[in-house]
Amino acid sequence: MNAKEKAARMNLLLDTYGNLLTPTQQKIMADKYRCDLSLQEISEHFYISRAAALDAIKVASKKLEEYEKKLHFVEKENKIINVVKDKNLKKKIKSIF
Repeated sequence: MNAKEKAARMNLLLDTYGNLLTPTQQKIMADKYRCDLSLQEISEHFYISRAAALDAIKVASKKLEEYEKKLHFVEKENKIINVVKDKNLKKKIKSIF
């Protein structure tokens, strides 16, 4: 997964599960993936080291991925979007649920 794909995925996960993170994790992840700030900029903004900023991003990213692994909301949303684009709606909707 390249950097753009990872940023897009993290933004999707943040939209879906972001409220389950701590307020600080939410802000750091928003700075990283929505504002595209560097580790240096994030560390200066939060008065932490670059290593602490990187660790916070890793921990929060892992949590978001774990939520998706357990709940599958993003996956289901993508399936629904694909179904709406398809003409065989009834069969596809039944296969999701």
